[in-house]
Amino acid sequence: MIHINQTQIDYFHKNGFISPIRVFSEKETVKIRNQFEQAESNAKPGLEKKTRDHLFITHTWAWDLVHEPRIVDPISDVLGPNVLLWSMDWFIKEPGPSFVSYHQDATYWGLYPHHVATAWIALSDAGPMTGPMKFIPGSHIGPLYEQENTFEEINLLSRGQRVKTEINDEDSILAPLSQGEMSIHDVRTIHASEPNISNNRRIGMVLRYCATDVKQTKIDQDKAILVKGEDHHQNFGMIPRPISDMDDKAQALAQSHGQIRTKALMDLD
Repeated sequence: MIHINQTQIDYFHKNGFISPIRVFSEKETVKIRNQFEQAESNAKPGLEKKTRDHLFITHTWAWDLVHEPRIVDPISDVLGPNVLLWSMDWFIKEPGPSFVSYHQDATYWGLYPHHVATAWIALSDAGPMTGPMKFIPGSHIGPLYEQENTFEEINLLSRGQRVKTEINDEDSILAPLSQGEMSIHDVRTIHASEPNISNNRRIGMVLRYCATDVKQTKIDQDKAILVKGEDHHQNFGMIPRPISDMDDKAQALAQSHGQIRTKALMDLD
């Protein structure tokens, strides 16, 4: 178990993020990356992203991984004892011009109250040359801004969303990570990342956790996984551990869940 100390907890609540936290050894990180890239290579052409985002539903190792105490315990230190895993994403930034604009996740996820935090775990080097995340400290305490959808081709966000407020980039704090380290940030924290100018792909495993009192306000039938404590609210359906990797039942659940989640994130009626 890896709990963060009170000084780190206070820093998170003041600034809206904390980084870095050592989670995995180099050997463990390589194993997870290999599992991920094997699943990625097995995906049908054109379905690589959907396959990646559904791994926690379709693969036993991924379902188990989101319960890892070395990730969940620090999350519970900032969210409380009862925690759900809401989503697993993989932010892959290949060398090139792709970037992420300044945005707030809380604006479009539909989760409320905002007792939500993201664990970003580096499966490869996420040093300064790779375009690591940068945060605007204290922005989680301020207003929740409207966001414009730019649909920029090289923006890695689904709609190229950008906060409608002036951001002074000099106020940002860069959060580089070594492989096996993670950062945690609040769902309201304004953050972004620059292009990867290294020669290697930057791979981040992105786990979105929330306290069990959180509700999905945009859609019905959203699902999650209870990873710690008890769920007295039952605001989400529960995702079961797959019987085996890519079994038929898990694949069907992944497909239906993907349609529901897409509707929420894309604001479709």
